[in-house]
Amino acid sequence: MSRAPDDLLLAEGDPPSKREVLRCALHLFVRDGLCETSIRDIAKASGYTNPALYKFFESKEALALHLFERCYLRLVSVTRESQRPNRDFEANLNALLGAFARMIDENLEAVLYINDTLRIFWPKLPPSTKRCSFLNVVRDLLVQGVRDRVLRRGTDVDLALATIVGATAQVARMAYFGELKGSAAGHIKGLGAIFRRGVSK
Repeated sequence: MSRAPDDLLLAEGDPPSKREVLRCALHLFVRDGLCETSIRDIAKASGYTNPALYKFFESKEALALHLFERCYLRLVSVTRESQRPNRDFEANLNALLGAFARMIDENLEAVLYINDTLRIFWPKLPPSTKRCSFLNVVRDLLVQGVRDRVLRRGTDVDLALATIVGATAQVARMAYFGELKGSAAGHIKGLGAIFRRGVSK
């Protein structure tokens, strides 16, 4: 099971039982699937009883949504913090890809969980969370590239956005299935080069 840093899944004040439930739920949701994983499975893996889980979450769906929101907000946070308004596009692109790669290396299951369940949970998120969009972080970077005339004139920002998001998601899947040699961070320079060849002047 991949490591789950406390600042990713856990909140200050979470009791040890809740922390273990979240760690085990994430692992099972990614390994076995959301529908296939039951509350009983999570209770067994975490070493707690079903009633102990219901103390924190009213249902498996509530637990899964809570977990998704924490993982998603962490992804937005690490990528947004990688960006600097006074830095050029090239540096910000490398920083964004690097931040995403570090999250893959530190908690691959969280990245996969976001990718696999986004369509299910995005409509259920509160407006305050929806305003913290990972897509907006990437789009802002691409707008900078167009503004700074680094990206080719006429570049479709939405397609460029899909290229970056799709490529990083695929890197995570390859890492999960052992098809990626070394760390994700070790491939970021190459990924950035491939993207730049497609859209740069």
